[in-house]
Amino acid sequence: MFAAMGWILSRRWKKDNELSEDEHKKKGALVQAATDAAIANIDQALSAKEEEIMQV
Repeated sequence: MFAAMGWILSRRWKKDNELSEDEHKKKGALVQAATDAAIANIDQALSAKEEEIMQV
């Protein structure tokens, strides 16, 4: 959720010329990294839960 908000703010700042193209790309990379990390955490939790369910 916070990653999406960061991306929206980054686009708005770029649109308002408060952020250069390079900075926009850097912020986009940070947002993507945060999104990837969150997805990895969710996948790990899902795998653990699936394993727990299969043991029962």
